[in-house]
Amino acid sequence: MEGEEGTERRLSREDLLKLAAVAGGATLLGGRVGAAEAALDRLSGESGRLQVLDWAGYGNDGGQAMFAQYVKRYPNNKPQFTYMTNEADALAKFHAGSKPDIFRPYVGWTKYFATSGFVQPWNPKLISNFKHLNPFMVKAGQYQGKQYGIPDDWGIDAVLYRSDKVKPKARSYGLLFDERYKGKIAWFDDIEMLEIAGLYLGFKNTWNQTDAQLKRSQQLLMSKKHLVRMNWSSETNLWEAFGSGDVWIAYAWPNDWVQMKKKGLKVVYMRPKEKPIAWVGMFMVLAGSPRYRLAHAYVDAWSSAKSGKWLEDNYGYGHANTAARPASSDLLHALELTNPKAVTEPYAHLDRDIPRRALYAKMWEEVKAS
Repeated sequence: MEGEEGTERRLSREDLLKLAAVAGGATLLGGRVGAAEAALDRLSGESGRLQVLDWAGYGNDGGQAMFAQYVKRYPNNKPQFTYMTNEADALAKFHAGSKPDIFRPYVGWTKYFATSGFVQPWNPKLISNFKHLNPFMVKAGQYQGKQYGIPDDWGIDAVLYRSDKVKPKARSYGLLFDERYKGKIAWFDDIEMLEIAGLYLGFKNTWNQTDAQLKRSQQLLMSKKHLVRMNWSSETNLWEAFGSGDVWIAYAWPNDWVQMKKKGLKVVYMRPKEKPIAWVGMFMVLAGSPRYRLAHAYVDAWSSAKSGKWLEDNYGYGHANTAARPASSDLLHALELTNPKAVTEPYAHLDRDIPRRALYAKMWEEVKAS
């Protein structure tokens, strides 16, 4: 796989003649740019279905609008999806031999994957919507000057609760540890719970806690574990528990707030005084992908303002395309979509690299096993 260099090589006279023929006689300087680009894709030898590893809800199980432009342009290279429950799950799949063309981890994993050997940089010149993406988020997807992540969806992780059932003592993560609501609380099954505990305890750098701080965070979680009805990893499971009334309080995502409002529940998505953790979804292209240009076309479709508006309207997440705006003014306000730095200080803590990720993972497993 020649990767970026291969896509930018000079075309020979023979290539140009072939390209013109495949494009139906259109000149490269004429108006049929899309036909010429599609022809170039065929010349580059890229074939087969684009292999996409993504989160549930973003494939043919509801997210078709996000990549409709791609499917229309490449009907013979439609995406084929497999699903990940989190980044650690994706990593395990790679080690087991899975070879998707692209996947979508979140910003805190940018450095990890950039240095892992599993991914290669993007060529932003091949993404027409790249210039419309939030510059702050674009920079967050870079490592050593190369664009390893293309930002698209973003949001905050915070506390969702039933306002008709729950009366918080403070606007705080402490609601996740409130003894009054034993058996009605859901935590997220991820090392992020150690980060939340660290923020609640007042640690300045919860992503790089000292040994003593990590022990305190772990002890807090272990001491409050008896309050927890479930550690969710599937949003569907959370929606069932929250919708049925089994759970009143949850560490949750914006889409969970949207879905519970659709059910007619009285819910509040709290911004805790410790500040929420913000994330940015980063598409990454796997090293050695045989569909490098098709991967760019897929991400370009995802990056359009039209796709961004659909995402905001239907899932309640923000989108990196700064021209995207949801129809709901409530959502516009809740996500602070007019603020280009809503995902960082002083509004939120942008998720970041965890130098001792393996230790965090070990300690979270110990919490669950306690």
